[in-house]
Amino acid sequence: MKIAVLGPQGTFSDKAYEQYVGICHKKNNNIAYEAVYYPTIDDVFKAVLESKQSVEPMLGVVPIENTLDGYVMRTLDLLLEREVQILDEITVPVAFSLVGNVKSLDEIDTLYVQFKALGQCREFINDLNNVKIVNTESNMESYYRIENKAGSAAIVPTHIAREEKERFVHFDVTDSDYNHTRFVVFENGVVDARNNDGLATELQGVKASDKVRIPVYIMPKEDRPGLLFEILKNFYDNRINLISIMSRPTKQELGTYNFYLEIDVLYERLQVVCDTLRLVENNNKIKLLGVYKEGLLTH
Repeated sequence: MKIAVLGPQGTFSDKAYEQYVGICHKKNNNIAYEAVYYPTIDDVFKAVLESKQSVEPMLGVVPIENTLDGYVMRTLDLLLEREVQILDEITVPVAFSLVGNVKSLDEIDTLYVQFKALGQCREFINDLNNVKIVNTESNMESYYRIENKAGSAAIVPTHIAREEKERFVHFDVTDSDYNHTRFVVFENGVVDARNNDGLATELQGVKASDKVRIPVYIMPKEDRPGLLFEILKNFYDNRINLISIMSRPTKQELGTYNFYLEIDVLYERLQVVCDTLRLVENNNKIKLLGVYKEGLLTH
């Protein structure tokens, strides 16, 4: 099975892919996996969607949330806009270091840094003087773009920096030692939120006491006072735990938003979630993004 991965090889997305494959094999899965690398999150989604009609549809692996820099907004938007469903999640420890064609930090004039890595190394970067910051799509792109240009440097994964033998390396530039990125594994398809069977289709070997994660988009039909309170009250009344809520612009009218939520619930209460979503659906559109055992693929 081919899996579309935000590349190139060596990125944290690649680490997430390796963890996913390793855990699948531990579950006695004899499927052969192959990573296909793409330069942007959009390209990963496009590859998965275009594989829908092929003999062997692809899975995709993309980042969704980071400890220091929050949610990856492009991933959230595409999860709403494309017909995909989340199968699992993987959490990868993330640490950054600097590699450069310099002898000291004072010699850096250009710094290449991936757009999400920037928010995870902000304190270090802010301490650099008179440095031009160039944003990239991936950490490995940052690494490759320094080439042999004098004065250029890049923020890269620490596991890549450790392989350097000749260039200047400054280790541990991450703002916090406890930094992780959560990735999601997704495929083509939509989930039926109307009943328990629809939610539980992809779950196997789950006990009643196991926790499951349910990401969902709620799209209000109209904007009015108390709208968000009404939505959240349904979950409160049924004692359903929401571990996150994000507002995302509808892209149709200024000041109008959709809401991305993640539900944390015991498997035995899955039907309660279905009933609650039906109540919410009376005044809103809903897109369920998947259901999976919490922590199943978290390391």
